[in-house]
Amino acid sequence: MFTITTPRLCLQPTHKNCWSIRSKTNQDLLGKVFFHNHWFNIILKPKSLHLGVASEAGYGLIKALNSQTVKAKSELPHARLYLKNLGFEQVNNHFEVTPETLLLPDLYQRLNQQLGINTEHIKAPQYPTATQVVDAGVDCFQRPIKLHPRAFQAWQAMQQAAANEAIQLIPVSAFRSLNYQAELIQKKLDQGQQLDAILKVNTPPGHSEHHTGCALDLTTAGEQQVLESNFAHTDAYHWLKDNAAEYGFYESYPEGNPHGIMAEPWHWCMKDDFNNRE
Repeated sequence: MFTITTPRLCLQPTHKNCWSIRSKTNQDLLGKVFFHNHWFNIILKPKSLHLGVASEAGYGLIKALNSQTVKAKSELPHARLYLKNLGFEQVNNHFEVTPETLLLPDLYQRLNQQLGINTEHIKAPQYPTATQVVDAGVDCFQRPIKLHPRAFQAWQAMQQAAANEAIQLIPVSAFRSLNYQAELIQKKLDQGQQLDAILKVNTPPGHSEHHTGCALDLTTAGEQQVLESNFAHTDAYHWLKDNAAEYGFYESYPEGNPHGIMAEPWHWCMKDDFNNRE
């Protein structure tokens, strides 16, 4: 048995036929994957579900082992769909795949192609999707939000520090999946907006800091509209400029930023440990 690495993950053998699934950047345990006598199984912690971790880990393990045939079995609809998306085909009462028929769906390319975006011309950096997120309360519209665990801790500390000085920091948006980012752009396209204009406001799927689970769009009490330039004139914004760095948060898109994105005084991202973000 040997260690297997993928873009976001490290699969480390723990005992016979079992590998732990860990974050490549900080070694947090995300789940386990098993392979014995051609049979494959995977278990994830709740915080790592629906983030592409299972697909990346399964693909990485099966590809590295290069077993002639890999088998799996499940009656759960979501598990059967997961297997089919990896290229497994049903054989009698189970599923099988070979290294030659194994698939890893490229969500990044598919979504951008559907939107008519040429990924070769994108200026904004590409960001990996978080491998773990936790519940982080609700936004200003009472919608549930999620953040990377470390970002959530930093956010709680910063929000409380601001409150101690009578400054109310209210989230508008936090973690976003690639699908959600694509839906934001598609909605504007359906409204008749031009793609070039949209991309000055919304980054393409795969290029949003929100994918990392470390970015927050913020507002404050008394604001009539959210995500507007007027936020730069609020006490909350001035407090963030003076204090956010203490908690690892920085304004990502100030005036004249090199990414071609309009100034976003409301957008703050935890970058204190940028190279270890997920």
